[in-house]
Amino acid sequence: PTPGMAPTDEAFGDLEPVPQNDGQEPVVRIKYTPAFEAVMGLFRAILVKGELSDRALRLTEQVISHNAANYTAWAYRRKCLEELSTPEVWHDELEWSADITRDNPKNYQVWFHRRRCILRAPAASDEELHFIAECLEEDAKNYHAWGYRQWVLKFFGHWDGELDYTARLLADDCFNNSAWNQRFFVLRETGSLASPEDVRRELDFAMKLLAVDPSNASPWNYALGLVEASEDEAAVAWLAARCQEHLAQDKVCIPAASTLVELADRSGKPGDLQEAMRFCTLLATKWDPIRCKFWAARGREMDLKANASSSK
Repeated sequence: PTPGMAPTDEAFGDLEPVPQNDGQEPVVRIKYTPAFEAVMGLFRAILVKGELSDRALRLTEQVISHNAANYTAWAYRRKCLEELSTPEVWHDELEWSADITRDNPKNYQVWFHRRRCILRAPAASDEELHFIAECLEEDAKNYHAWGYRQWVLKFFGHWDGELDYTARLLADDCFNNSAWNQRFFVLRETGSLASPEDVRRELDFAMKLLAVDPSNASPWNYALGLVEASEDEAAVAWLAARCQEHLAQDKVCIPAASTLVELADRSGKPGDLQEAMRFCTLLATKWDPIRCKFWAARGREMDLKANASSSK
């Protein structure tokens, strides 16, 4: 349907439109278009009647064309689909919702609706992942699309190729936090961080992309997440050594210093904590003054831990 056009189908002739009730003295009356008022009047009549039919389904399409965020329309549409349920109905709905999703990629309702459709009539996992990738080409950091992609991967159990997909995205943009997050999600969900070899492989992957721009916090955070998830002390030492190397080459590498602070907090060793305090002071006073209060607070935390450790 074309937004802005009121329904003129004779199939709605028996319905008495239910007007918007804003109370006797609305503070600010919204000036709806005549087409919107006509569509919503019929929709409210359908809701009152509780009718689940093909014409009700078509009417929800009109409502959604006027306001794609109308969650009541989406919920009622699914009730109609359940009543009319056939494989063809759900297949057609997937195709229709794909167009709506492309037009409203940041709309939560469209992604949730597509999930419910998949539950009733599963599509091919490759096709669904391709569709999501198409949406992510328009906005690589659309968290609605990423959340849905994670759900699709778990629902179908189709993990093959996902690490390669994130690698391609990161090759295009190593600052893409969403792709880094997706890569970690896949590794965690598939148990691919179980061995030191797995962790080291991913650390090497992060370091290669880190070489593009050492000030990029994303691969540093990814590496930190890897060693924290693995609890491999050799990996912790390896990452700490990489931090020291970068700080030796670049005296002001904020992410490297920040990572060392987190590693020291994790180890709790007096020597590590003393070094972390020194970096917190540098970060607060010289390197990262915009977050001076944060680094000052972290420095106090390191000091308390160091004193507690020394008193044991």
